[in-house]
Amino acid sequence: MVRALAGVFLIVLATMSAAHAEQRLALLIGNQSYAAKVGPLQNPRQDVALIEASLKRLGFEVTVLTDADYRNMDVAVKRYVSSLRHAGPGAVGFFYYSGHGASNPETQINYLIPVDVSNAEDETVWFQSFAQNQLIDLFSTQAPDATQFVVFDACRKELNLSSGAVKGLGTDKGFVPVANTAGLLIAYATAPNRTASDAGDGGGPYAKALAEELLKPGVEAVTMFRNVQIRVKQAIGQDPWLSFPSLAAVYLAGRGPAEAAKPQVPDADAEAGAAREWAAVDKGSIAMLQAFLQSHGASSFGAAAKARLDELAKTAAITPGSAAPASAGAAAPETCEGGLLIPVAVGKSPCIKPGSGGSFRDCPECPEMVVAPSGSFTMGSPAGEPGRETSEGPQHKVAIAEPFAVGRFTVTRGEYETFVRETNHPMDKGCFTWVGSWKFDSGKDYHAPGFPQSDGHPVVCVNWDDAKAYAAWLSQKTGKNYRLLTEAEFEYVARAGTRTPFWWGTSLTADRANYHATMVYAGGGQPGDYRAGTVLAKTFAPNPWGLYQVHGNALEWVEDCWNDTYNGAPADGSANETGDCGKRGVRGGCWICYPQYLRSARRGGRASGARGNNFGIRVARSIAP
Repeated sequence: MVRALAGVFLIVLATMSAAHAEQRLALLIGNQSYAAKVGPLQNPRQDVALIEASLKRLGFEVTVLTDADYRNMDVAVKRYVSSLRHAGPGAVGFFYYSGHGASNPETQINYLIPVDVSNAEDETVWFQSFAQNQLIDLFSTQAPDATQFVVFDACRKELNLSSGAVKGLGTDKGFVPVANTAGLLIAYATAPNRTASDAGDGGGPYAKALAEELLKPGVEAVTMFRNVQIRVKQAIGQDPWLSFPSLAAVYLAGRGPAEAAKPQVPDADAEAGAAREWAAVDKGSIAMLQAFLQSHGASSFGAAAKARLDELAKTAAITPGSAAPASAGAAAPETCEGGLLIPVAVGKSPCIKPGSGGSFRDCPECPEMVVAPSGSFTMGSPAGEPGRETSEGPQHKVAIAEPFAVGRFTVTRGEYETFVRETNHPMDKGCFTWVGSWKFDSGKDYHAPGFPQSDGHPVVCVNWDDAKAYAAWLSQKTGKNYRLLTEAEFEYVARAGTRTPFWWGTSLTADRANYHATMVYAGGGQPGDYRAGTVLAKTFAPNPWGLYQVHGNALEWVEDCWNDTYNGAPADGSANETGDCGKRGVRGGCWICYPQYLRSARRGGRASGARGNNFGIRVARSIAP
């Protein structure tokens, strides 16, 4: 046994230089010495010691915190995130928490419980604990370039939550699921709504399995966590849970000699999905080929897609966005090497190639903007597209004459709050008659939208007039021409050069978007978790032009008056100012929408004064100085 372990260690050492050329940082928290009315634990300190030993062997710079109160947890987390952010692109972060955790059954928010909580028998436990959604939001927004592994070895049976407590805390001590978050793999030591074991000598069962699996070379990180799941399930019947988006392959202990040499065998299900998507790809569309490579580059079709993309790049006489003629008399943006020089309100003008996903801001509080290229596309849905409605026709060609800027994300609650604070914009008349505004009311025990949000979520409960006022404020603040997108512009940037119902292809699953995922799209897909509210604006993969969540999460107001068909619609991408102007267009689908409502071609019209907890904002602005 000793020889076997020594052999594994030597392999780890031999592959170490290849395994972690990137900077590796870890924060481990083990909370154990709780008050009697909370429930003391026996293993968290040993859990973090096991994980610490393994991570140090893998080249991580490890910070350990044990028996931490709220303040110390808060400071340690912020220092860790700051270090991870400054480590730059390619950094790897590893956060591990062992201790008490639970979900508030009223808000469905998960909490990590510090050791200075003295009593878990009433609702004050939630006010004194660390909200998991804020933690995940911090990781995602403050260190977006890092690949992060976030492990919650929490939700102990020993927690003394009482069903007879004030407001009925209940006996459900497990965490509720969290949404996929770009760049983060999130692991629970047990299934959602279940409790984890603190039994065992020298550490808990999950920590022991994780510490050993971390050191095995030749195992990609997602597979490694799945191996931990299997071991814990087989050992004690506890069923760990994972949430992860599309992550770059990370071999924490190195690929190993055998793994690096042998060809990778594609997963059968992934290959089948890639085959379906490849059949639907327009082989003449650069953007569509780029989108396919982003999702299925590792499949057996990846080489063909790359070869076709190279062929198009060599033979193309013009860029995809140069098909449309420039508007007569329009001030052309100044060019720079490889792109356009974007005049900004504050700071140096960046050079951005339209359609590349490069971004800018006009001010620190302003939305992050990307640049869409000029070009043309066919607007509307073809006959036979699953979910098609008559309002999506007739199909017609639209030419976008000039590049323009568009929000990378829907406007967030934090960004909208800055607008409200600076303008005293009225906050009355929220989503429902019993709600005071779009924002959390500190005098009540609910959030205005009916579900919890942080500042990184899309603002909702806003009407068309609110959206217009927000864009006008941005224009006044920056001296730039901010506005809402037109219907044509929204569909143009949502498609990003593709022709399928969704920018990635023909099917829809819950790891791609936030919608009523218990329903299955007729064009393909599988049922998934219904999240019953918005997720962070920076969730899931962006489309080929760098825009996030053009499908789902929050509907987005557009400029156009409502018309039942496209008969007489402008062909130049401008807004349709005729028709029923008491109603305005909404596009993109939402968290509560059925799958077919998320399609690029899907249209909807709502009264301009309507507010709903699924209505949000995305802005555009001109590029010309």
